[in-house]
Amino acid sequence: MTRLVALDPARHHAVHVDPVAGAAVRQFCQIGVSEIALAAADMPLFLVKDAQTGRFNLIALFGLIEPRNLFWYNDAMQLTYLPRAASLTAFRLDAGGAAGLALDEADAAVGTRGQALFAADRTPASFLETTHDALNAVVADVAAAQTLVDGYAQQRLIRPLSLVLRHADGHEHAIGGLYGLDEDALANLDDATVVAMHRADRLAPAAVIAASHAQVERLRQLHNAAGLRAIEAFTLALAE
Repeated sequence: MTRLVALDPARHHAVHVDPVAGAAVRQFCQIGVSEIALAAADMPLFLVKDAQTGRFNLIALFGLIEPRNLFWYNDAMQLTYLPRAASLTAFRLDAGGAAGLALDEADAAVGTRGQALFAADRTPASFLETTHDALNAVVADVAAAQTLVDGYAQQRLIRPLSLVLRHADGHEHAIGGLYGLDEDALANLDDATVVAMHRADRLAPAAVIAASHAQVERLRQLHNAAGLRAIEAFTLALAE
């Protein structure tokens, strides 16, 4: 649940935000086109369908079964790169709010610890200006990723995936709603399409997204290391 309210110094003058605390409870987040190679160094990247628009969003997956970020352990984020949207989950752009922002009061990042939103005189802290600029950049970068993915959809390269986790006792847990790129379909594109995709900088991201699926194994290892119900193996393939 979210509880979005335009940022208001009278209402929020004592509020603090801890961006890492917000990221720690996220199972996934959207990423921008400039983050694809960075995020793929740690986590698998997938496509998920927006229920309202039917378009596909590009996400980085942080966890498997429990709604949490498996890279958060020993009170620290143990990864090479944290996608920017994961640390901005408490905020939305809102021209009517202080510093042009709205606050999700129900977000896990919001509390009494972390960055103060307002100074003692209730003027916006510099953290809010930085956050506004960062959120603007993320929105633009995510929109660029959406355009990239729209191109894959138009070329009919997106396919549903089947990710099934198997526990030691034989119990299976299927994670639904994930999509990926059909590598065989990519390999069979005609020369003119390949050249056009290369010039549009769509081939390299496709290769990185596909290769990132190997990071599901890292999530399995992190899951088991966290003392959760052990996952013995998994299968990830294009759905039949």
